[in-house]
Amino acid sequence: MRAALALAFVTAAAAPCVAGSLPVDCFPDEVVVWLAAEPAPETRFGASFLPGIVLGPPGDSIATQGSTSVASLGFGGVAVVRFDDVVIENGPGPDFIVFENPFFVGFVPASDQDEYQIFAEPGFVEVSADGATWLPFPFDAQALAASLGANIDRDQYALLRGLAGLTPTFTGNWTVPDDPLDFDPSGIGGISGAGGDAFDLADIGLAEARFVRITDADSRNGPTGPAEGFDLDAVVVLHGRPAPPPASDRDADGLEDAAEDVLYGTDPDLPDSDGDGIDDGREVAGCRDPNGFSDAPLFAAEPRLWLRDNADCTETRWTFLGTGVTYDLLRGDLADLSESSSEVDLGPGTCLVDGSFTVRFSCDATVPQPSHGFFYVVRAAGTTHYGRSSGLNERHATIGCP
Repeated sequence: MRAALALAFVTAAAAPCVAGSLPVDCFPDEVVVWLAAEPAPETRFGASFLPGIVLGPPGDSIATQGSTSVASLGFGGVAVVRFDDVVIENGPGPDFIVFENPFFVGFVPASDQDEYQIFAEPGFVEVSADGATWLPFPFDAQALAASLGANIDRDQYALLRGLAGLTPTFTGNWTVPDDPLDFDPSGIGGISGAGGDAFDLADIGLAEARFVRITDADSRNGPTGPAEGFDLDAVVVLHGRPAPPPASDRDADGLEDAAEDVLYGTDPDLPDSDGDGIDDGREVAGCRDPNGFSDAPLFAAEPRLWLRDNADCTETRWTFLGTGVTYDLLRGDLADLSESSSEVDLGPGTCLVDGSFTVRFSCDATVPQPSHGFFYVVRAAGTTHYGRSSGLNERHATIGCP
């Protein structure tokens, strides 16, 4: 995984802000609606890690135990995610995957002829190009009604296609679309190799989309509590194109020339650097390697950073980058910032978090002096720099996290 960074700042007089992510990736950029079910939606599982917990890749899991890198909607809850740097477009086969955390109950079946039970909390999926007009994916309402309040079996699983939250996932960070008719218990991901539930825009006659809406189907399967209802893990694009077109893009592949040179290692004068028939921008938008022929996912993810005022302190949250990734959080003074032609000097910052496994720092009680301001940067632990500036120069700190 590439070095990850986000930066945000707060001054003595101004409200905190939100920082951006990589120019192009295959993950949503914003949670525009999160209406977890009452009562007390703020206490639902994963709520304290929103929005970043659902804006990165899927978390690791095993077939008989779902991912915990999720946020729960509760019964009837609704979530809408938006893609800013990518447009989902209709391509051959599925175009995006919704990951929840269903799992096989007790054991993993050895073949598609074996009976099995899946703990599933289904969700309805709709998409929109503009956030106003929505098209739902079709499903068998009668089959859903028959499955409410209990685990689903092999026959019900086949009937419930068109819903999310059905397919057990063997691992995270694997986004090759799953075919439930091709059963492979040794697959690297799910039933046939991926996990998650894949959706094809052709099924609803839509050419492209920017918004995905998920609504818990009120299945009421399992115990009540903070983790009840649909548990959103991730939404990942399979077919997409960068948007909007960058100002400087000599080969018209959707990637800015400077980003091709510095971030992706592709040829800014060649739209298809690896010659596989897919242009570089679409490969990056689908989290595939634009310099190789492999179908394996390649995540060049960079977190966004959110600052929140919590009474007497500043809370910081950032994007989940994958199971096992740890994070360093640095705070610095804006007065110490400087930039050369090749890098940004962050100055003598203060390490607030060193190797955290969570995507949240609950409280920084220190405030800047009048006429001063703080900035915050986060990176994947173990990297040597705190990502890059808007000009793609590396950010380094004189004194930072180890």
